[in-house]
Amino acid sequence: MASAAHEVFAEHLGVIQALRDNYARTEDANAVAGLVRSQQEVAAACSQREDQVKETIKELTNRVRKAGRDATYPAPEDAHQQQVQELNAAALEARENVDSLNSQLHALHQQREGIKGQVAQLQQKADHIEQIVTEAEPRTRHQLSLYAHVSKITWLFEQRSRVAGTVSNPLRTFDFDPAAISDFEVTNALWELMGTDD
Repeated sequence: MASAAHEVFAEHLGVIQALRDNYARTEDANAVAGLVRSQQEVAAACSQREDQVKETIKELTNRVRKAGRDATYPAPEDAHQQQVQELNAAALEARENVDSLNSQLHALHQQREGIKGQVAQLQQKADHIEQIVTEAEPRTRHQLSLYAHVSKITWLFEQRSRVAGTVSNPLRTFDFDPAAISDFEVTNALWELMGTDD
C-alpha cells in the first residue's frame, strides 16, 4: 500500500511540477509579442518604402516624358544623336531603378506575409495551450485539493528550488533541498511527517 501511495504521491508531484513549469513559461508569449512588433515595424517600413517608390516612379516617369519631349526638338545632327543616346541611357537607368524598387517592394510584401503567417501559427499554438490549461486546471485543482485534504500538506510554492511546506494536525514545517537528498529520502521524510500525530 505504501508503494502505491508513493506512486500516487510521485505522480502528483509530477503534475504540480508540470503546472508550475507551464505557468512559468513565457517563451510563446514573448515570441508572439516579438513577432507582432516585427510585423508592425515591417508594415511601417513597407508603407514608407511604398511612398518612396511611388514618388521615385513619378519622378522618373516625368523625366522620361521630358526626355521624350526634348528629343523631338530640332537640333544639329550631331547634337541630336548625342542627346538621343543620353536620353536613352537615362531612360534605361530609370527603368532599371523602377525594376529594382519594384523588386524591393515585392520582397517587403513577401516578408510581411511571412510574418503574418508566423504570428497566426503562434496565436493558434497559444490558443491551444490556453485551452489545455483551461481544461486541465479545474481537474488538477480538485486533485490537489483532495491530496491536500488527505495528506494534510500545504506546499510553499514560492521556494521553487526546494520542497517546502507545512503538515497540519499538529502543525509542523518541512524544508528539503532536492539537490542535497534523493527523491526517495524526501518521500520517506514526508510519509513520516504525515504519519506522526503527536
